[in-house]
Amino acid sequence: MDREVEELHAIVARWVIDARDEQERARYRVFGSGLRELKCRIIARHTPPTQEEIEIALTVLLLLAGRRAGITAH
Repeated sequence: MDREVEELHAIVARWVIDARDEQERARYRVFGSGLRELKCRIIARHTPPTQEEIEIALTVLLLLAGRRAGITAH
């Protein structure tokens, strides 16, 4: 999360383009829209999060993005 939000959005945009189907594209779009909020929350913390906390936050964000995009886990 040490990259600027715009750079992260560019990465996610590539994921959307390379996605295998519309469901996966929808998941990545929702995920990308949540990155700015996550980055703001990280910046607002008094102490920087650990690498593990960032990984957990991103994993949860991706799982929630899948739910919001209507994707069920297999």
